[in-house]
Amino acid sequence: MDPVTHAVFGGLWAMPAARRERMRQAAGAGALAGLAPDLDVLIRSSEDSLLYIEYHRQFTHALAFVPIGSLAVALVLWPLYRRWTGFSRLYLWCFLGYLVHPLLDAATSYGTYLFWPFSDYRVALNWVSVIDPLYSLPLIALLILAVWRRSLAAATAGLFWLLLYVGLAAVQNLRAEQALVDWAEGEGVTIERAVAKPAFGNIILWRALVDEGGRFHLVAIRNLPGAPLRIWEGGSVDQFTPDDFDPERRLGHDLRRFDHFSSSWLIRFPEYDQDDQWFVGDVRYAIDPASLRPLWGVSFDPTDPEAHARYTTPRQVTEIERQRFFYRLLDRPVDEPAD
Repeated sequence: MDPVTHAVFGGLWAMPAARRERMRQAAGAGALAGLAPDLDVLIRSSEDSLLYIEYHRQFTHALAFVPIGSLAVALVLWPLYRRWTGFSRLYLWCFLGYLVHPLLDAATSYGTYLFWPFSDYRVALNWVSVIDPLYSLPLIALLILAVWRRSLAAATAGLFWLLLYVGLAAVQNLRAEQALVDWAEGEGVTIERAVAKPAFGNIILWRALVDEGGRFHLVAIRNLPGAPLRIWEGGSVDQFTPDDFDPERRLGHDLRRFDHFSSSWLIRFPEYDQDDQWFVGDVRYAIDPASLRPLWGVSFDPTDPEAHARYTTPRQVTEIERQRFFYRLLDRPVDEPAD
């Protein structure tokens, strides 16, 4: 989730663990602890741009690291908080705020190493978008009310809204996945694996992919409760795999790192090639959920096995992509002009 939502929910989650007169301090500690796991974005390298995505949502987001991370936050806050409460209570507030961060991230489609160091599996439930205003804005309003009035009822309402929305999102995900299966069966597409993930900022419009054994099929699904499902076919494309690149050389190693990050949903997209640089993108993400244009990927020279692959976001979102997104969301006729 975005940092604001993490801070807000960390604060809301910690408030019920405090007496009424200390609810504001609990909210502050929980909010700061809720932000702390994302300090992993500071792990970067000017030479190896994949280091950032490799370590984001890694050990700092693992359930096993929660006691350690929350202790670190509590120790930092202790000189300020010692005037209001004991260390054990401060640690509890930080623990609660820190704990919900990886759990919320696991509900998104990006992937979170919840079970590190025991497993490098990226948990991605694909229930909610990383940014979703309908999810976050009520939480912000309820946190402000809870802090202003020192209101347990407002904090509880915030927790209720979060659980209600995530529950609805889980149901929406199941409906989108079933719609994808029904579409594939109707088209005679063999499913080796499939995924449906929410498009940007909502749980109505979904981007769905079927892997037919090395070829990806893409559809966009409008999934509004109480309304008929709408499906737009987005075409198909061959999967890119790093198998042709030596894993003992730097380039081959980097491509396998990016393949793991993308859960092997990689495609070659020649339109983004520049000179001798190939572009390989993560096809799970695009503004228009029926577009094959990836939002990000890696660029590399296939003839230079000792050079790093470079993580890149190749271009800005176009007005056509924005228009298609909103037209599909509102179920309006979508023109398909040439890109």
